[in-house]
Amino acid sequence: MKTIHVFWKDFLILSKDRGTYISLFVLPIMFSVVLTLALGGVFGGGKSSSPIVIPIAASTSDAQALAKTIEKIPGIKWNRTTLGSAKSAVGNSRSLGAVLIADNGKRVDFYEDPTQLTNANLLFGQIKAYLMAATVSADSVAVRKAAAQDGSIELQAHLDAIKGSGSIAFTSTQASQNGKAVQPTAAEQYIPGFTVAFLFFIATTIAQYMFMERERGTLRRLLTSPVRRYSILIGKLLPNVLIGFGQVVVIFGVGRLLFGLHLGDPLALFLVTCAAVAAANGFGLMITALSKTQAQATGLSTLLVFTLATVAGCYVPLSFMPAFMQTIALATPQGWAMSAFQNIMIKGTGVTEVLPGIGVLIAFALVFFLIGLSRFRFTN
Repeated sequence: MKTIHVFWKDFLILSKDRGTYISLFVLPIMFSVVLTLALGGVFGGGKSSSPIVIPIAASTSDAQALAKTIEKIPGIKWNRTTLGSAKSAVGNSRSLGAVLIADNGKRVDFYEDPTQLTNANLLFGQIKAYLMAATVSADSVAVRKAAAQDGSIELQAHLDAIKGSGSIAFTSTQASQNGKAVQPTAAEQYIPGFTVAFLFFIATTIAQYMFMERERGTLRRLLTSPVRRYSILIGKLLPNVLIGFGQVVVIFGVGRLLFGLHLGDPLALFLVTCAAVAAANGFGLMITALSKTQAQATGLSTLLVFTLATVAGCYVPLSFMPAFMQTIALATPQGWAMSAFQNIMIKGTGVTEVLPGIGVLIAFALVFFLIGLSRFRFTN
């Protein structure tokens, strides 16, 4: 009951602070709406990738010979790998597509990421055009050689070679979308991105109120009551947990209302939100505990939140970034939250598929809470 009383008092204080509503609700909505309207035409259903790394899977010798021809296409870094690894790279959005060569080099299947269809289609068209040009060039050489033989046995051999070369069949398939067959929009990039980014700005609010309560002596007086320290801190954080949920509901609701944002599996969305809100609150407690003053906590949280959100792909799609930055994104809670939200909305994944991301977010939350609880000071 003591925890509930602490929670209710702090919730009433937070609910009367207009600055909290502006920073946690108005700003993310404004950024999401403005950028979605301004850059919707840029996305057009896909995302670009720079530098582009494309896996190639070729098993037989003829398929590998064709792979060597494809690898001559400039401006792309090709990665020769296995079929399973190639599909995995696309399925995890690490690559916008993979070239799968089958039937001894007679069929080229482009396995594309449904979240990056625009650039995937452009690249597939480039591959087809290059191979068709290479085939025409090879046939032209064979025809000139045949003509030079003037009806000899060699002429028939060259003609047979041209007939035997045949044409390459081109196909394209998409990585599993779990039934969702629409291309991603600007809203599906920016609305989840700014939601995750501003969700972690709760750290500034937590620091502000914790330092205020410490300076007023409220925390010191609470220590005299028969309440455990962790119960006091949990009660202090609960209002921020509710605000975090409110952020996600309101921003996603605006996205749904204005842009028809596809929200996906409600249960998966709820579980990811729970884990992300827990990580954000743990992050705020840790920053507060590690800071000596409110100004220090505010500056540190602002710096870390902006930096981590950028690295995590909240402002700029990860596929725009170099491979090493995509790897760094996996070391941030924002990166896992962003990936989970987009997988639910864009690929239509369910609870089972996002469980790893939920587990990582919970692990981040536990580490943050443990650091915060162990280093938090109730008095100056």
